[in-house]
Amino acid sequence: MRRFAFMLFAGVPSVLAAQGFAVSEHNTCTMGRAGAAAASPCADGSAIYFSPAGLAGLAGKHLSFGSAFIAASGSFTDEFTLQQTKLDNPLIPVPAGYATYAVSPKLTVGIGAYAPYGLETKWPVAGFAGRFLGYNTKIHSIYIQPTAGYQVNSWLKVGIGWAYITSKLELHQRVDLSTQQAIPGVSFAQLGIQTGTDFADASLNATGNGFAVNFGAIIKLNDRLSIGGHWLTRKTIKYDGDAAFKQIATNLTLPPNNPLGLPAGTPVDALVLPQFVSGGALSNGPVHTTITLPPQGSIGFAYKLQDNWTLMADYQTIIWGWFATVKIDFDNPATPDIPLVPHNKDTHAVRLGTEYRHSDKLTLRAGYLYHTSASPSDFVTPLLPENDRNEFTGGASYRISPRIVGEVAYQYIKQNDRRGEVLPGAGNTGVYTFHAHLFGAGVALTF
Repeated sequence: MRRFAFMLFAGVPSVLAAQGFAVSEHNTCTMGRAGAAAASPCADGSAIYFSPAGLAGLAGKHLSFGSAFIAASGSFTDEFTLQQTKLDNPLIPVPAGYATYAVSPKLTVGIGAYAPYGLETKWPVAGFAGRFLGYNTKIHSIYIQPTAGYQVNSWLKVGIGWAYITSKLELHQRVDLSTQQAIPGVSFAQLGIQTGTDFADASLNATGNGFAVNFGAIIKLNDRLSIGGHWLTRKTIKYDGDAAFKQIATNLTLPPNNPLGLPAGTPVDALVLPQFVSGGALSNGPVHTTITLPPQGSIGFAYKLQDNWTLMADYQTIIWGWFATVKIDFDNPATPDIPLVPHNKDTHAVRLGTEYRHSDKLTLRAGYLYHTSASPSDFVTPLLPENDRNEFTGGASYRISPRIVGEVAYQYIKQNDRRGEVLPGAGNTGVYTFHAHLFGAGVALTF
């Protein structure tokens, strides 16, 4: 049972530990320029996340909302059998919204909602060996952030926000009967049960909340060049929820002369049934854990090549090193608590963006992004088969009326192929591939 519990929850850290799934597409305008916004956020309130100081000097009232839609594709190819299994992800929306109000020429306040950490990976259950590590994993962490930006003087802006976090974890996986103990010292594999025999479906659902601080500054060096940055603090979230286990019929029987001394033909399903009843090792019950949503920050510059043409560049890091230990705590005493020690690496990203105002109505954007992965080579699983990525973006905004601007954006993600694990404890036995198309649409209103 201890082995199973480790399998069930070992994936939780890797759900979070990825630059690739630390979502940055929180605004359609900024998405078009590859997320480069530390020194010159879009003038639609999205500075609430990208650089709170950018609210300063934003006159009037602004309301913007939109969503990125992620269409991901990927596969795992076993290097021995050459069997390929394709990722089965749905189209995933990532909405965000912001509202701001200029209290005075120097002070602007606002509130925004965005999701800096999120993931969904879904694989087919039938025929995929990785189902025993996880076939459907989800995490959603939404930040709701009141923010204020202040113009200190002609060259300095500062801003700070206080974000309420609501987070949800969901994990689904199958349990392999061959790995379980029939009696102490005798596994079902020793009774002739084949590897990859499903006998239980396990799921974890848990929620938690907390608070974080997002602050930043922008310095105007001259009429053309500005530098800026922001920092979003870490927060350790305590999650409370339930672990649920559903028995799957195998319809198998014991062979004659088995080590258990039971008659030939004894149903295997009857032998494992006690694990699922109240108090059994696979009985439903409360579960608790804590996960640190890591700190992240960016620093960058914006340079006006011409009055209508701006070049931007940001460096971003996420300090996954803070994510050091996790303990899975079961209320059920028959299920051992599990301590985990992830080996995640800090991640780094370079974002290059440009914005060209073609006319009073039309603005065009483009960008490029490169970032590193957090998962070490010995922990690449179906839960998060990530690697270093190159990304390319483009976008446009069109002023529909004096008060309404429509936004569109596109982003292509090309991830480097990477060898990884698909069977528990078997090591890296195949190659994961991944790429994605992201489409963004939004509206910005001025009052």
